[in-house]
Amino acid sequence: MKTSLCILSICLLLASCKQPHVDKSKEQYVTQLDVLMDGWHQAAAVADEDIFFGLLDSNAVYLGTDPGERWLKQEFMDWGMKYFQRDTAWDFVPYNRVWCFSEKFDYAWFDELLETHMGVCRGSGVLKKCENEWKIVQYNLALTLANDKMNDFRELQNVPLK
Repeated sequence: MKTSLCILSICLLLASCKQPHVDKSKEQYVTQLDVLMDGWHQAAAVADEDIFFGLLDSNAVYLGTDPGERWLKQEFMDWGMKYFQRDTAWDFVPYNRVWCFSEKFDYAWFDELLETHMGVCRGSGVLKKCENEWKIVQYNLALTLANDKMNDFRELQNVPLK
């Protein structure tokens, strides 16, 4: 009995010691992916199409603010390339980014707020790890609207108030 209790105590102690390692690993991924996403936004700000489009997976989907804006990578490049011929394509400054990860840390998803020329927007996305490289597989850009402005917005959209 005493031996069983000792073994159980050791197992519990070892299990509790593993948790900080997982957290540290997560922190490292958060730091790495924050740098990647900040660099992606910066690439648009300085009109660097190679970095911006290069971080998108070959099957990536970009969802814009317009209901018709659902682009596969090549369609998004075709549409957006004209903006990258300027000094800046667009300049979105992210803040309040929150990350989540799959159990094996091979997928990550996030949401972030963005300062933009349209006001505050929300971005969200999914990344996958391919070998030792992360790629954006989906990005969704959405306008934000304060709840107290919803009725005014519905009137602009000709949506009946209920």
